[in-house]
Amino acid sequence: MSETDSESGYRQRESEAEFTDAIEGEVERIDETAAKSGLSRLPLIIALVALLAVVLGLVLGYRYWLDMKQSLVSLNDALLKANQEQSRFEQQLQQTRQDFAQQQQAIAAQRDALTQQAEKIRQERESSRKQGDQLYRSLAEIQTRMGGKEGQWRVAEAEYLMRVANHRLNLMGDPDTALEALKSADERIAASGDPGWSEVREIIAKEVARLIATPKVDRGGISAELTALTERVDGLALEDAGVMLADEATLSDPPEDVAGNEGFQLDRLLDDFWRGFKSMMVIRHHDRPVGAMLPPEHRYFLLQNLRLKLENAKSAMMGRNQPLYSDNLTSAIGWIDHYFQLSDADVAGFRSQLEGLAAKEIAPRMPDISGSLRALQERRKRVSREAVR
Repeated sequence: MSETDSESGYRQRESEAEFTDAIEGEVERIDETAAKSGLSRLPLIIALVALLAVVLGLVLGYRYWLDMKQSLVSLNDALLKANQEQSRFEQQLQQTRQDFAQQQQAIAAQRDALTQQAEKIRQERESSRKQGDQLYRSLAEIQTRMGGKEGQWRVAEAEYLMRVANHRLNLMGDPDTALEALKSADERIAASGDPGWSEVREIIAKEVARLIATPKVDRGGISAELTALTERVDGLALEDAGVMLADEATLSDPPEDVAGNEGFQLDRLLDDFWRGFKSMMVIRHHDRPVGAMLPPEHRYFLLQNLRLKLENAKSAMMGRNQPLYSDNLTSAIGWIDHYFQLSDADVAGFRSQLEGLAAKEIAPRMPDISGSLRALQERRKRVSREAVR
């Protein structure tokens, strides 16, 4: 394309040179004619100027046309390059779409393969389960036909131990013994060699875990502490310990010379009346109002009643009777506050121990461990029905 432009420019310059030579020759001819005839010079000049203007316009128009042509060629080249780039991009986009479609097809194929594999696994699992059930039934049938006495005896022992565990827990509140009984029952079932008892063993394992988590009550320690407190009752200081009672020797001895004097004396009569009055009336000194209290001479009965409260609390503890246990200890604390000297260190320590014992829970809620026993009994019945068939 550059060679074509050079050739066009060369031809243009040759045309312009020829045209200029022609004009110059024409001007010389006109000048010669004008020299001959000076009258016609002015129109010729005007025509020459107009001609020059036309020529100049044609030259400028031709150059503008050449520039426009060159611009159009450049634009055409740029448009061609843009079309080529667009075609390349379209090819890349098409390739990308094809790759994406292939990936989607691969993913769909993998999904179908996974679905088929999952279905196959499910079918195999179902088949394995059916085979396992059939194996368990066959094993149970074989044991029944061959008279699996040893296994049946072990299962019977396990059932007995489960009954013992439920009895010790529900009636006696003894989770420790119930735990050992359940463990022994599980050992008996495991020794039977029958895998069909796995469900029962799972229930036993859960019940053992619940028994282990049950709060433990130290009944031996509480009983020993109550016994020790009972032995300390005699050493507690009563609120009326300092009251002077009537002298029994004085009350029992008869007045002097009463037997030897036959005469009646007024002073002796008054003295006898005063002695009798003192034997019936006792004055106590308190810093607070006095309620219904035992007489001082019945101190023995007061201490015995306090011992009885402690013994009742011990019996209630052994019988897992929380209300009776708390009521006896609360009543004993009230007696300590009312009848004994709280300022005494021994009485204060005695009362503190009673409060600690009253705050203890002796009958926590026991878990239900009857599920394993019911499951064992149900399976024994089912095995028996299958054996009959």
